[in-house]
Amino acid sequence: MPRFALVLGLVRLADARKSHGNEKRKHAHTYLQFCANDATVSAHACVHRVANKWPEPALLTEECREATPPHYPIGASEPTCLLPAGKDIYHPITIPMGLRSPPGDYRTGVDTDTFTDWDRIRCRDGQLFVTGWYRRYTPQECARLCSRISDFYGRDCTHFSRQWVNTEIEEHNDHCGRDGDSGIRSDVAPFGEFGSAGVGTGRFHNGQYRFRGQCSFYHSENDECCASKAAWTEAGGNTSSTYCQDRYGERADNWDNKFRSWRLKNNTFTPTGAWPVTSRGRQLLSEMRLEELDPDVHLHVHKFIMPNGSTFWAVEEELLISGQFGTRGETVPDEEGNDDEQFQRQSPSPMPENALQEDQTAMSEASWSTRLHWWQAIRRIWALIRPW
Repeated sequence: MPRFALVLGLVRLADARKSHGNEKRKHAHTYLQFCANDATVSAHACVHRVANKWPEPALLTEECREATPPHYPIGASEPTCLLPAGKDIYHPITIPMGLRSPPGDYRTGVDTDTFTDWDRIRCRDGQLFVTGWYRRYTPQECARLCSRISDFYGRDCTHFSRQWVNTEIEEHNDHCGRDGDSGIRSDVAPFGEFGSAGVGTGRFHNGQYRFRGQCSFYHSENDECCASKAAWTEAGGNTSSTYCQDRYGERADNWDNKFRSWRLKNNTFTPTGAWPVTSRGRQLLSEMRLEELDPDVHLHVHKFIMPNGSTFWAVEEELLISGQFGTRGETVPDEEGNDDEQFQRQSPSPMPENALQEDQTAMSEASWSTRLHWWQAIRRIWALIRPW
């Protein structure tokens, strides 16, 4: 073999082995699936791995169990989640990496030793609205709200994404962006085991996470909201749909390292009425002010943002009446000093390269403002007691 051809072959092989992290060899990842209605949510841990060995094709297998230890089979603790009855199943959207060339079905890998998938993906099609930025918006809460949304100007929720800005968890870990998740254990590997992804709800009051998050909700005809090459032509039973092609052109994976997304896989829950709008007229609660109703405190209240930037409020009346999600008596300290308005101006669109830097600057300024406030308070107290 000519030396040039040998070198070229090695370069191509090296390129084929590129991965999404430092783990270049075959490894598994764990993703969360949710079984939800408008009142309760159960989490399932789904481990994706390549079981085949060369020369068999590189294909991912999936095994799902209950996300909480001891990780019983699905349905053991919540039978209505095995054969869904009165529940919706939201399945994680992931993108295979290391595809064969030409790609074919966009789900078969070139190498069983390096093929894997990844879930940092943002829905592209059919956005309805997004929430404000609050700690309460964990993946489980996003799933519950998606299940509740009904007849919003004639549309229900078929997909949702969750975005975060701050995290202290290494990016390759399956629970990255879920700081404070109640299901994270130190004796479990950070990726590829049933406890690696947590459970999708927090250990703080009423299931909140340590840092703020945002849910975005979608209604899309496409199986994966036009976010992946693999499902670009798939719409229910139709595998040759041109829906995404007509709207967005050629196939493209909608990567975003601060998002995860889910699709409605099974739908057996029917909300009792339209929500968050009670009719197709614009009956939106826009007169409420954030200072009066903080959604991290009043858990029956939500602030929503439309794609055009306008905001409105929604109340879960039956939860307010029952007191099931009433006002908390204690709040989680604002450790990171986030400014609400800084976060609410952001939308679920590709994040600018300097967004994190700007957020850290805002956090630093807020922290300085807090320290100044306390210093001034101490000086006032000292001025009062010094004459004594």
